[in-house]
Amino acid sequence: MRTKTDHRFIVDVDADQVNQALLAVDRIPEWSPSHKDVRVASRDAAGFPRRVYATVTTLNNSDRQVLEYTCTPERISWEVVESAAGGGGQGWFDIEETDEGTEVWYHSEIQLPIPVPGLLLKRSISRTYDEAVHNLIEYIEKFPFAENYDAR
Repeated sequence: MRTKTDHRFIVDVDADQVNQALLAVDRIPEWSPSHKDVRVASRDAAGFPRRVYATVTTLNNSDRQVLEYTCTPERISWEVVESAAGGGGQGWFDIEETDEGTEVWYHSEIQLPIPVPGLLLKRSISRTYDEAVHNLIEYIEKFPFAENYDAR
């Protein structure tokens, strides 16, 4: 079963701070209620995350996943390339400076390996993403937590 979600929000920080916060993928469990453990396995030539291992819980089902990241100044995207439970998905953050602040578009697609009633899935996923977005905005606005933190 596949589900998609989109969230757009504006934060009152510059795009560089947003990028640094989002590129700190090992800190995703600090804002995402679905992520229990995230580790960067490899980085690209610029030092951005490339291959990432994550333990993700969706609807009380835990899954160990391998994600491939692609990073540019305007977009951070990922795709599930391996899943112990047979799930999948992809997503991205688009980042754009505007007159009001930095706009972030958070898009995510999840493919669950088991059938779930549509209403239950939508409600559960909606609640989880609403909490994640709320936490993410606070996380970005407080980033960096330590002087000279570099996500690379």
